[in-house]
Amino acid sequence: MISDELRRLRKMKGLTQLQLATRLNVSQASIASWENGTRRPDVDFLPTLANFYGVSIGELYGISNAPSIDEKTKAMLTDFAQLAPAEQQRVLDFVSGILSTHAQ
Repeated sequence: MISDELRRLRKMKGLTQLQLATRLNVSQASIASWENGTRRPDVDFLPTLANFYGVSIGELYGISNAPSIDEKTKAMLTDFAQLAPAEQQRVLDFVSGILSTHAQ
C-alpha cells in the first residue's frame, strides 16, 4: 500500500513528517494524510516523491520488481527533487535540448 511505503521511505531517511513537508514544499497535514491512507498524493506529484526517495513510481506502490537504479543516479534524483520548481524546469529544458540535438 502506498501509505505504508511512504511512511517507510520517510523513516529510512530519518525525517519527521514536518521535515519532509518542508523539503517537498507541502503541508505536514498532507504528509500525514498520505501516510495514514486517508488521501493519496496527486498523480502529478508522484515523480517528485519518487525522485526525492530515489525510487521508481512503482516502488512507491510497493512493486518490488521495478528496475533499480545505481547510487549515483539516486543521489542525482534526490538533489533534483530538492531544487525549486523553476530550477527543476531549467534542468529539464537543458536536458530536453541535449536530447533533441542528439535525436537529429
